[in-house]
Amino acid sequence: MQFANRHCPRCGRVSRQEVSCRVSANDAKHYGWWCLECNHWTLAKNGGNWIARELLVANGIDPSALRVTERTEQPRCVRCGARGAEIHHWAPQAIFGTDEANRWPKDFLCKSCHDEWHRKVTPQLVTGNF
Repeated sequence: MQFANRHCPRCGRVSRQEVSCRVSANDAKHYGWWCLECNHWTLAKNGGNWIARELLVANGIDPSALRVTERTEQPRCVRCGARGAEIHHWAPQAIFGTDEANRWPKDFLCKSCHDEWHRKVTPQLVTGNF
């Protein structure tokens, strides 16, 4: 699914972009805008990187048909030790913004521990916007 003439805040150009899929080490799928000019993730309308699967479906997009543009490795969760952990920003990107959140510490959490952290600490961020 491609769209032309969308501004990429990363490369600063009006560029061709598509909604793509990132598969995390724990096999979780994340959907977002991929800039075809600089080959990096760019921001969704809500200012975050990811688009909720339900929102894609509601807009007539089949998530299973999206191109996988990135796969991540399989580090261990710092909390439980499980393989297939994903990066966790201790300063949430939705609150701090991507640049500032990346200046704060990050760690690896498995999907279960990551979801638990967000349910308890940032429950208002669990739902996203397109």
